[in-house]
Formats: sequence, C-alpha cells, structure tokens
Amino acid sequence: MMTILNYTVILKKTVLASFIGLTLGQSCFALEALSDENLSDTTGEGIAILPQNTYMVFRGTEKGNESTNAIFADRTNDIGYIHFTPVGPLSSTALNRPDGHSVGKADLFIYGLALSKSDNNTQTRIANNAADAQITSWGTAENPWVFKVGTATNVPNFNPGSTCGGASDANCKVPFLALEAPLYEDIYKRDPNTGQLLTPGTPNAAGADAYKLKLAAWADAFVLDQSKSPTDSKLYQLGETAGTSDAARANRLRLQMIWNNFSINGSRLQLFQTLGGVILDANGNPNSPGMSTFYNNSLGLSGLLRINSGDSRSIRSTTTNNSVLRLSTQEMSNTDPSAGLLNSPAVTKSAAPNFNGYEGLYIYNLNANIVLGSTYQPLVLSSDGRNFSLELARIPNKASIYQMIYTDYSQPLSTALSSTATYHGSTCNIYVCGSSAVAGYQGNNAPSTSTDANAKPIYSATHSSITIGSTNYDPVKNTLTAYTGADAAGISFVGPPTANLNTPVTSSNMATTNFGSAVIDGILIQHMKFTTKGL
Repeated sequence: MMTILNYTVILKKTVLASFIGLTLGQSCFALEALSDENLSDTTGEGIAILPQNTYMVFRGTEKGNESTNAIFADRTNDIGYIHFTPVGPLSSTALNRPDGHSVGKADLFIYGLALSKSDNNTQTRIANNAADAQITSWGTAENPWVFKVGTATNVPNFNPGSTCGGASDANCKVPFLALEAPLYEDIYKRDPNTGQLLTPGTPNAAGADAYKLKLAAWADAFVLDQSKSPTDSKLYQLGETAGTSDAARANRLRLQMIWNNFSINGSRLQLFQTLGGVILDANGNPNSPGMSTFYNNSLGLSGLLRINSGDSRSIRSTTTNNSVLRLSTQEMSNTDPSAGLLNSPAVTKSAAPNFNGYEGLYIYNLNANIVLGSTYQPLVLSSDGRNFSLELARIPNKASIYQMIYTDYSQPLSTALSSTATYHGSTCNIYVCGSSAVAGYQGNNAPSTSTDANAKPIYSATHSSITIGSTNYDPVKNTLTAYTGADAAGISFVGPPTANLNTPVTSSNMATTNFGSAVIDGILIQHMKFTTKGL
C-alpha cells in the first residue's frame, strides 16, 4: 500500500512554549498520571492539523518505489487492499436449512482506495495528474483540524434523583478528548426567515478544496465455504447444496464506487469517561427502567458525522450535476483471465479491474448529518468479562437529560435553541446544526451546554437528517421534505439500452430510470446495542 500525505501542524503558543521548555530543561522529570480532577481543569487547548497538497491512493507494492507520474498514469496497480474476514461459526439455523441449500459468509476485499480533490468526473477514480488531484488545503489556519481536550460542564448523571449544582459542580463535569474536522463554513448569506439566497458571501478560497472531495474504491465480496481452510483451492467454491463444492459457481460480487464533490467539514469525534448514577436495588432492578450499570464510569463516545454534497433546494436536473455517488457493477473486461471469477486482484497481485464509466446506480447530492450519542446519551463500550458490547445508552426518565435531547416541532428552531425553551433538541442538516455564536460558520460541533464568551448557552443538535436529491426546506422549523415535482432528481439507475441488454453503456445510448428524491429527517436513536457472541 502506498499513501501520499503532506501536512502542516500548527501549535498554540502555550503548547509550543511548553515543548521548548521541556526540550531545554533538565532530563530528570518523569511522566505522572493525571486524575479525573486534574483533567476536569483542562483549558481546552490542543493541536491544530492542516493537511496541504494532499491525496492518497492504495497501490500495490510489486512495482517498488513509483514516481508520481507513474502513479497517475497507471490505474491497474491500484491493488493495495483492506481485508475483512468473517469470524465465528454460522448459526445452527443457517447450517440446517430445511431445503438443504448451503449458506456461506462473505469474505470482503476493499482495494484501490483513493481520496483526492474531485475532478468533476463521475467516471474517473482520481484525476490524471497531481495538480488536479491534490487537496490544496484541507481547512485553513483559522479553521483547521483540531485534536484537543476540554470539559463539558453541568452534565447530569443517570440517577433520576440527583441534580447538578451548576457549571462549577465537579460531579457534573465530563473531561473529553476530541478530534474535530474544520467547521462547516457558511459561504452564502441567506435571509434568516425564508432561507433564500441573498448576496453570495466571501468564502476563504484557501480551504475551498475541502468541499469538493473525491472518494473511490473497488470491492470484491466472495461467499466462502467455512469447512475449508484459508489455503484450500476450494475455499470460494461453495456448492448449491450443503457439503458440496462447485468450481462453476460465481460466488462473487465485484463493485466500483466513485463519490464526487462532498465534504466532511463539521464532523467531530469525542471520547470521555461516562458519569455514573445507575444503581441496582436488592432485586437487581435499576433505579431507572431500562438502564444498565454498564453505563457507569465506562468508556463513552459521541460523534457527529457530517457528509454533505451541497445545497439541494435547487437541484432539478442530473445532466450537469457532478455531485454524485456512483455504484457500478459492469466490468468491461476480465483483467486477469487466469484467475477466473473466484480471485481478487488484491490477492493475486494482478491488474485492477476496468469498469464501464456510465453504468450504475447514481445517488445525487447525498447529504447525511448523523448525530451519534452525546455526553447525555453516550455510546458506551463495555464487557461482561467474556463478550464486548457497544451500546447507545437509553434515554433515562430524567427531565434534565431528555429535555436536552427531545425536540418540540411545534416551536420555531430559534425558540428551541433559546435558554427559556423546555426542549432544546434539534436536527442537524446541511443548513443548520445546533446553535453557535461563531460568526461565519454554519452550525456547531461543541459539547452540549457549553457557552460562548457572552455566556449564552450553546446547544448541540441531537437528531439526524439524510437527504438525496431535490428537497424543500423550512428554515423556521428547520425541517426538510422531498421535492415531489416531475423534475425531481435524486436516485437514478443507468443501464444498457432496453433493445439490447448486452450492449455496453455509452454516453449516447444510456437508458436512465429516475426514481426521484428522498428525505429522512429528524432521526433520533432512542437505544441501540451490539454484542459479540461466543468469545
């Protein structure tokens, strides 16, 4: 695998001064463990990271140290890979199907992964030269990637009977470690009541490339026979009936993905130790229905994933729209005939596949703003001593918590984000994401109940939104609906001409089926749990 990454690191003066002081000082000090009390007094400083002139592609190692020109001239060597292998046996139900048919698990290879600046081409995986592929600056000096520590205050625990004594209450402080992408910069001026575009703003041109990213990869998924060893030649030749092998079966799905013109600005990942408060009575029942002692003082995580392809209120056509995720399965030629269908170029080290540049499923203007947990409702990693659980905590029956999460849709967004509202929850979308007093930025990814310099409360969004294609937006209520006109664009399938399904798809004979737009708005995950079995 070969990756190419150039980046600049910006340190705050206090951090840089501390580093210089340690360098020049005597070498007779030792690292000392910090207590939770020490961490709760952190000031929120951190390290800023600013990737510049950046692109990445997974390459095979067979050709040695390649020149930049060779990398961009040859896509056949994009075979560096990530291998996902299934573990554990199939269930007894799957193994004993009454119809006698065999059941296997998927062995997945993702290879040729590439991340670069978009070249506005839905056919290419990466631009054909470094100048067009490199992300000039992923953020700016004023708005970089940030790796920092901080403290969320006034966070109640899970005990229904406990209360917080204010921001200074040490029992309600949650120290955290966070990684933040550059904030989502609002580059347009809009009427606050109608949301209509006014005079275009003046975005920082230095960070504009981060809103036009391109992600591409190939994937091979094989059905494997779990009765065979990994080196067995019949590993991927699972027969139709249980216990048989069949070399003629094509137990493989090969897929190409190309995603043009999207950004992840505004995303955030936060790690912290959860508070406590769940207590069991003599009968083993928790003091709040549905809660678990796993929630107490465990490793907690919260995340805000913002993947946006641009304002979709005016999207009414696909002919000039390059903000698209394209999934294709039509391979144009078998680049390694000797390997057949049951091997991946990632393993055989042969040439990468060649796909049709037009065929596939087109997903236009995908905007996904996913809220995953918070300091009030953490995503908890825990264990019973044998298996691991990843659980998004239940929302307890405690007003000081659920009033920060739930949303009152009968009220304008401005009311929900005021300190006098009963419910402070809101939906994160491409237009608004929580409240923020930071001028020039759209939304906020700060912890809940943090405050700005004027001591005004800042509320994080708690609900998610996913939109595809043409949409309507109500800026007063901050709600999205799908545009239902005949000219709606969002999801399309492009295939060969219906007169001859064996004819390769070209720009002149594409048969396009338009399925229209789609919106899933106001998603709130009440509770979610994944647990491993049999470890």
